[in-house]
Amino acid sequence: AVFILKAGALSWESMTVQWQRFAKGTLVAPVHSPFSAGGGASAACASIAGQARYLVAEGFNAVFVCGTNGESFSCSLAERKAMLEMWMSTEEIRAKKLRVLAHVSCLAPPETVELARHAAALGVDAVSYMVPCFFKPVGDAAVAKMLADFALAVPTTPVLFYHFPDMTGVACSMERVLVAAREAAPNVVGAKFTHNDLADMQASIRAGFDVLIGSGDELLLPSLVLGTAGGFSVPGMMGGNRAILGIFEAYERGDLAAAAEYQDTARQMLGLLKRHPAGFVGAGKALAERAMGGAAPLGPPRPPISALSDAAELERLAAEMGRLIEKAR
Repeated sequence: AVFILKAGALSWESMTVQWQRFAKGTLVAPVHSPFSAGGGASAACASIAGQARYLVAEGFNAVFVCGTNGESFSCSLAERKAMLEMWMSTEEIRAKKLRVLAHVSCLAPPETVELARHAAALGVDAVSYMVPCFFKPVGDAAVAKMLADFALAVPTTPVLFYHFPDMTGVACSMERVLVAAREAAPNVVGAKFTHNDLADMQASIRAGFDVLIGSGDELLLPSLVLGTAGGFSVPGMMGGNRAILGIFEAYERGDLAAAAEYQDTARQMLGLLKRHPAGFVGAGKALAERAMGGAAPLGPPRPPISALSDAAELERLAAEMGRLIEKAR
């Protein structure tokens, strides 16, 4: 369904935004940003076409560009624009096999708006906004005002609030923030919810917002029960898609016991990455590049994220992940 949202109360502009709600089974890849061996992103953008082909083959139907996994705050504005332009030029996105959710947040609000307007001009499906994580808004009203002010800068583009309090350090009620922001900016349509307060997530869904679970590898099943259409997966980008897809399939046929088994396997996959000294970004990036078999070189992460550069350690980790992948088949 396509929803037409209007705000005629704003005398300075009559805004109309079209939003196609996420379909059941939405699976989002929080894609890695490709860097060359020397650390640059622009020269490595060509690998994005390979990523797009691989992700569609693995069952993904949306991408989240330059998010946490994509090391957004470690990239320049020019790099973030170049990477999004490359994503938008891929055959898979032109053929609408992948929806594009562009994370545009920066520490400087004017730069956030600059990226959002660039993304809007490219025709992304939605832009995603995270509150600043250095000088931080305090309280639901302050967060809602920042979200609404941002959304009004791109009034005809759907906006998803990126709620990730473990990373931002900003605690708030997502439901209250979304409701208040929508009163001023009707293009606030939903959220990426990377948190474990599922009651807050459900309240937001019941208030009419389109919410995806950011930590799908850990919480997709209970989130489906509470009304979400889908979520994000990190191990799914490195050959572990069978576990996350299995959750969707088992849930749809009413086999909650099987769905729970798949969820547990997905949780173990993500846990393997989180426990590694390189962290889920550094270890995950190395495994994702390995899984794509040279079709999409990703390069090392940028400091302070550690790179998994030891070949023997990469093979050991890949073997451990492989055992979990086999368990899900």
